[in-house]
Amino acid sequence: MELLYYTALKEDEGRELKSILRCKMKLSASLVRKLKNAGGIFVNSRPVFTDYRVSEGDTVSCDIKAAEPESGVVPEQGDIDVIFEDEWLIAVNKPSGLLTHPSRSRYTGTLANFVSGHIGGACHAVNRLDRDTSGIVLFSKSSHAKALAAESLAEEGAEKLYLALAYGFFDEKNGVVDAPIKRLRAMDMRRGVREDGERAVTHFETLNTFECFGDSATLLKIRLETGRTHQIRVHLEHIGRPLLGDALYFTEKSRALSHKLGIGAQALHAFRLSFRHPFSGKRLELVCEVKRKELLPFFEWKKP
Repeated sequence: MELLYYTALKEDEGRELKSILRCKMKLSASLVRKLKNAGGIFVNSRPVFTDYRVSEGDTVSCDIKAAEPESGVVPEQGDIDVIFEDEWLIAVNKPSGLLTHPSRSRYTGTLANFVSGHIGGACHAVNRLDRDTSGIVLFSKSSHAKALAAESLAEEGAEKLYLALAYGFFDEKNGVVDAPIKRLRAMDMRRGVREDGERAVTHFETLNTFECFGDSATLLKIRLETGRTHQIRVHLEHIGRPLLGDALYFTEKSRALSHKLGIGAQALHAFRLSFRHPFSGKRLELVCEVKRKELLPFFEWKKP
């Protein structure tokens, strides 16, 4: 049983429980219906219907797990690097090369399988990273927590920061790429900048430039204003500075330098996630260090 609590205030006197559930406890209409059918709604520890009228001081509780749908994720034992965990959320540092979530072609051996095994129940990915991108992935322990956490991540004050190693030299210290992104063809993984695409905005700051093998590479700190699929990778390719190690978005020069440096997967790491905790309201600042051996000589040069 996973209970969500609310204590009725003076202003709540006489209100229908349904209103408390929707407005004060921020439960969706579909979740309220599921909880009602599952007998998972209580006032002062007694099961009640949603037309019950509350009194000041009543303790409203909901058994969120009673209405939880099957996640389809098979729990597995595996090594995970936990950055943060409480009763609602868990954040882990995903290594490069590991899928975030099961797909049609692969049901096991993903980060979600290992997180599910760790918490002993269903988990839901709130954000996702490409297989070869490393860094922070946030999971929730219920679908309700996922919905609220996703809202928090979409708020104006939330931040998603990345470290990236891009090909070439950048003339400017700070810059922004504001270019719409669209899938190039149906059933094709590749995206590209297209006038009829969805708005996508990427902010970047150059941290250092390295001269190597007669060419150059630049360490970037990147902040996403929007969250389109492959956004960073597409935008850097668009300005002629693709990620080193990227096998999908590259130029011949970036691929050649990646090979010389021994970087075989896109040099991208989600190192910081900052947002309002959806239940406590407190600010969460999640940070994880780079652990990819092929990138450490670059990422350890300067702490962002």
